Amino acid sequence: MAVSDAVVANLTTIYVAVIALIKAYGLMLGKSYSGGFVLVVSTAVVGILLVVTLAWDVSQKATRAISRERSHEACKGGICWHGVAVKSPASQVRFRLPQQHLHVAL
Repeated sequence: MAVSDAVVANLTTIYVAVIALIKAYGLMLGKSYSGGFVLVVSTAVVGILLVVTLAWDVSQKATRAISRERSHEACKGGICWHGVAVKSPASQVRFRLPQQHLHVAL
């Protein structure tokens, strides 16, 4: 599972935790933040978190795509076999159907 998928799956929990952290920070400083301020700041923090995790996932996928070291993946013609080494005998197996001869009766 990608990091951004985990963040999206727990979005409500993260949002409530950020709100609780802002409120706790305000209590420690002896300040009382307005509801609008808490809403704006928590939405911005969660939005930034989503963007950062999405960027991380995209960069990891790009790194894997650029990397030529695919020791556990064989791709040919757009089809990738995960867990099969490129030089594996299993990747060289070809299946052929027997030739069908048509007999035309005259």
